[in-house]
Amino acid sequence: MSAILTWLVLSTTPLLAGNAQHGEVLYQRYCSGCHGADGRGGGKGFMPHVGALTRKGYIDLIDDASLAMVIAEGGEATGKSGFMPSWKTTLSKDDITDVIAYVRTLPLSDGAQ
Repeated sequence: MSAILTWLVLSTTPLLAGNAQHGEVLYQRYCSGCHGADGRGGGKGFMPHVGALTRKGYIDLIDDASLAMVIAEGGEATGKSGFMPSWKTTLSKDDITDVIAYVRTLPLSDGAQ
């Protein structure tokens, strides 16, 4: 139920432009262990390797509200991998917005990674 409420709030509330510079600091601290320092997947903390956040036709097709929900609620609550943890008790809504702003700056790639 809380996942649905979070989704409703996040999907109806426009996200402010995040601070990508702050988002990079947070990403490197909390996300790079699994998603890799450059977002290409294959972080040292996760086996098997997670998918690349830089793959065209994947991350660029996911809206900010959906990304925010996955980050806040975790993968299992959003129909994704149960290995993706919930970060809502660690990251504030502004922090999550900043992480998304940073992820949006990562260069996209056509190839499998």
